[in-house]
Amino acid sequence: MASGRSRKTKATAAIVLAAGDGTRMLSRIPKVIHALYGKPLIAHVLDAVRQAGVRRIVAVLGYRSDLVKNHLGFGVEWVVQRRLQGTAHAVRQALPRLAKFRGDLLVVYGDTPLLTSQTLTGLLTTHRREGASCTLLTAHLAEATGYGRIVRDQTGRIVRIVEEADASQVERAIEEINVGAYVFKVEELRRALAAIRPSESGEYYLTDTVEHLVKIGAPLASAPTRSVGEFLGINTRADLARVQTVMRTRILEKFMLEGVTIVDPYTTYIDGSAAIGQDTVIYPHTVIEQGVRIGRSSSVGPFCRLGSGTVLGDAVTVGSFVELAACRVKSGSRVHHKAGTVMEVAG
Repeated sequence: MASGRSRKTKATAAIVLAAGDGTRMLSRIPKVIHALYGKPLIAHVLDAVRQAGVRRIVAVLGYRSDLVKNHLGFGVEWVVQRRLQGTAHAVRQALPRLAKFRGDLLVVYGDTPLLTSQTLTGLLTTHRREGASCTLLTAHLAEATGYGRIVRDQTGRIVRIVEEADASQVERAIEEINVGAYVFKVEELRRALAAIRPSESGEYYLTDTVEHLVKIGAPLASAPTRSVGEFLGINTRADLARVQTVMRTRILEKFMLEGVTIVDPYTTYIDGSAAIGQDTVIYPHTVIEQGVRIGRSSSVGPFCRLGSGTVLGDAVTVGSFVELAACRVKSGSRVHHKAGTVMEVAG
């Protein structure tokens, strides 16, 4: 007999919207494959979706799809949205791939790399607990400029999502916003997509399916983000830098909570895939790259770079201005930079 976990996985699929050309990035490279912490933006989103227990994923590609599909990884299906006619139109392109699918469908954007698996798991859990036709991910912002607002009636029931350009003065004062991640019962989504009409610009918006579900009396639910920064999307390189700062802070905090001392987080870069033992101290202006492993009670920096493949044992001291890559340093060793040579190792 299949386990409950297996049944849940089979009953959930995801669509990742990644067709935009990212015009404001001023780049010939599609926005979703710009790098963030050593991985394309879309790879962070796919990781979160997989870690939330979703195995069936369809990505909707558009601009330079040939480049994007090479960054999707194993097991991700893809379709191309030839004409960019809105988010609902993009979802329609993916649904034929899921023609036999029956269950809950997660829809997320490929340029929101800060979304966590915990938040997506919470969204799916709320959706199932409430028996909703659609569940929205929402957040509360004191300054909500630029975001669609969640409009509720006096009982707290969601009645629609209004984009800022269409919002009244009263609606613009609403602090609850639509983050842009959804879970739908797929059959109800299919019917809603068939019922909505294009906007004046000829685009079909996914938010219109929410309004349709409200009109027919279908139950809606909402779930909050774990932190405000999670829903930050990326439209410009300045946005990319801001998101990089948030992700770096998140990763460094994880290491510190695991018992690593980071003397100056503002000047330290550590890849999230690194492994660092307790009581190790990382000094300022240190870069620790993908896959580096450091034992307990070691000391690294300042002004060091540990490249991919570097492994340090326990109680290793790596002094100032040392650069290591793809090497192993045994426990108790001391590695120092020496004028006129690359380095010297004692121990």
